[in-house]
Amino acid sequence: LASLAAAQQAARKFAGREPVTVLLHSGTYYLPDTLKFTAADSGTEKCPVIYTAAPGGQPVVSGGGKLNLDWTVFRDGIFQAKTPAGLVVDQMFANGERQPMARYPNYDPNAAKFNGTAADAIAPERVARWSDPAGGFIHAMHPALWGNMTWRILGKRADGSLDYEGGWQNQGSGMHKEFRFVENIKEELDAPGEWFLDTKTNTLFFMPPPGVDLKTATIEVVRLRHLIEFNGTQAQPVKFITLRGLTLRHAARTFMETREPLLRSDWHIYRGGAVLFNGAEDSAIEGCEFDQLGGNSIFVNNYNRRITVRDCLIREGGASGVAFVDRKSTRLN
Repeated sequence: LASLAAAQQAARKFAGREPVTVLLHSGTYYLPDTLKFTAADSGTEKCPVIYTAAPGGQPVVSGGGKLNLDWTVFRDGIFQAKTPAGLVVDQMFANGERQPMARYPNYDPNAAKFNGTAADAIAPERVARWSDPAGGFIHAMHPALWGNMTWRILGKRADGSLDYEGGWQNQGSGMHKEFRFVENIKEELDAPGEWFLDTKTNTLFFMPPPGVDLKTATIEVVRLRHLIEFNGTQAQPVKFITLRGLTLRHAARTFMETREPLLRSDWHIYRGGAVLFNGAEDSAIEGCEFDQLGGNSIFVNNYNRRITVRDCLIREGGASGVAFVDRKSTRLN
């Protein structure tokens, strides 16, 4: 079978009546939509359902897609290529490695906060250089360094100042005066690895880093927020399904959706992740790699029982690695 959706339909015919193992061979499985398990996919204690890497296999489950691009020189080490109309993405990968959006200050792997910050990130003289910053983002630490917040840039006001919305990831706090940066600004594309997608002209601009040859490079972009969901209820939970030995990659960033306040906390959450458990029992994730995901990697939401996360590698994620949040963990504003 060529797709996980087809494998799921085949497995469902036997689920709960005999043990079922779905073997994923090496390769990247680009999901057209989130793979959603329901009670109809459930196994039992004696007849579990297992989705696992084939012996020696290295399967990647992706919430993105591959772009086939015709690159031409733009200027100053920057290349350009036309993209499909309507493409909107917030992450781009070259040969499996996530590349930074055009940003100021430039990406610094040795910088402890945001991989680089600058007090003048949204100074008037810098904003004046930007022709159309709408769609950009401002990231800033909490004034007391209690984490960070993000704002989406809506454009420029008549007086040339920035118009933006956000900061709701933390209750009642502003920007740190020094620890801040901006991204997704075309005029800030000036460093190897940076990219910018002009959605008005459907043009992708990219300054490839050393070692990336655009003639042979694999360029991938992100589409889905969630890759796999366990969707059950307390009355009809999803049961005895295990994910084993898989790499999960290409999940969209969700920091602007992090709006729900937690009980007795200033912090807000987004109820979702690359893998979402919502009404599951006796299910597990074992030996999987969660690679460079944009939001939460694993989110265990509302009613769940005996969920196991074991021997997994979670690296370079955009939010929480593993979060357990029940339905009573929020407050009313």
